[in-house]
Amino acid sequence: MATDALLTNLIRKTNMKFEQRAKEDISNTLQSFTDLVPEAKMHDFPDGQKRMALALTGTIPVDYKGATYHIPIALYCLDTHPYAGPYCYVTPTANMRIKTSHTVDDKGRIYLPYLTEWSFPNHDTCGLLQVMTFAFQEKCPVFSVTGTNRDVRSTSSSRSSPYATTTSNTTPTPYPTAEHNPPYPTANSGVPYPTHPMGGVSMPNSYSTPAPNVNTPYPINAPYQPPYQSYANLPNAAPTASMPSYTGTIQQSHIRASLISAIEDRIRQRLREQLGTSYAEYQSVDINLQELKTGQQKLREILENIQREQKQSDLALMTYKEKKLELEQILSSYNADAKSNNGETEVDKAIDATTPVHRQIVRCYVNDCAIDDTIYYLGQALKKGVINLQTYLKYVRDLSREQFIQRATMQKCRQKAKLPI
Repeated sequence: MATDALLTNLIRKTNMKFEQRAKEDISNTLQSFTDLVPEAKMHDFPDGQKRMALALTGTIPVDYKGATYHIPIALYCLDTHPYAGPYCYVTPTANMRIKTSHTVDDKGRIYLPYLTEWSFPNHDTCGLLQVMTFAFQEKCPVFSVTGTNRDVRSTSSSRSSPYATTTSNTTPTPYPTAEHNPPYPTANSGVPYPTHPMGGVSMPNSYSTPAPNVNTPYPINAPYQPPYQSYANLPNAAPTASMPSYTGTIQQSHIRASLISAIEDRIRQRLREQLGTSYAEYQSVDINLQELKTGQQKLREILENIQREQKQSDLALMTYKEKKLELEQILSSYNADAKSNNGETEVDKAIDATTPVHRQIVRCYVNDCAIDDTIYYLGQALKKGVINLQTYLKYVRDLSREQFIQRATMQKCRQKAKLPI
């Protein structure tokens, strides 16, 4: 199966508009149908434009008359996939031919109600292939044209058919041409006519069973199985002389059996289409349910995060209120001291540290700032000519030495108080 990196590269190469949705849809399809391979191919679309498209090519398994066949198909996705259905084709190999029907035309394009009613997310590629499998189980879209099997089946048909056949110089095909098909049942209904001996002559046992349907689908080596049990009572030609002879014409009972067979075939086909659509819808509903459960889990996680952050916010608010109350008490005490001192507040007492180390840090910082201001004003005095250069250099040298001592002391105190330097 294709890796996520390869699939992402193909989606970007074909310029798909909904990258994530298309990737999820195609990944689910490749997990269910492992014989399909994604690739970027040029394709002639029905609108006449030829452009690069992401194609799923390979085979899908189809159960037909008790055997499993692998039907080759190709799906071409549009750039708006999965919101637009893909173009589907049957791609027969060199030894196959397309058998046209109401679901497959002569060019191999597949027509299904599921494609006509496509509406994502109710319809997806995986459901489309499941419906396609149901349709191909009813009518196989390809048949084999190998030369050896054509000769054998042509000889068998000429020996066992009760009707006159026409010889031709052309190579016989595994399916009879349209003018040789009886009107009922249809060629793919699988119900043969019973064989009757011509002119009342007794036939051997090997020719007394119904002739197999010559319209053998791909592959041609599948054993013949009568698909309907309701026709076990059809008359067979018994190799006895006591049975009355037949003229080889179609009897009324044969026409009635053919009509019933065609009706049953049509009803079964409609039923499979309905069941296929219902099953695909069920799959879509199940996928939506899983997405809803995943979304529910994510919402629960988001709600838990919000509740946790709410608790942290409440704790921070409580701490803020406590600090605010503490500051209000300190301010009220200083206001009381100010009133006791005739409305005057000592600045040095109002700002004080809690420990001697912090008090020394504050004192060193204040002295450092004072020395900076003194050096600045000495420079202004030198510019204005108030002091000479010799006096300026003397005071700046002394102040710089004192500033160095203050800064070194402050750094030592910060290390002692375990504060960042």
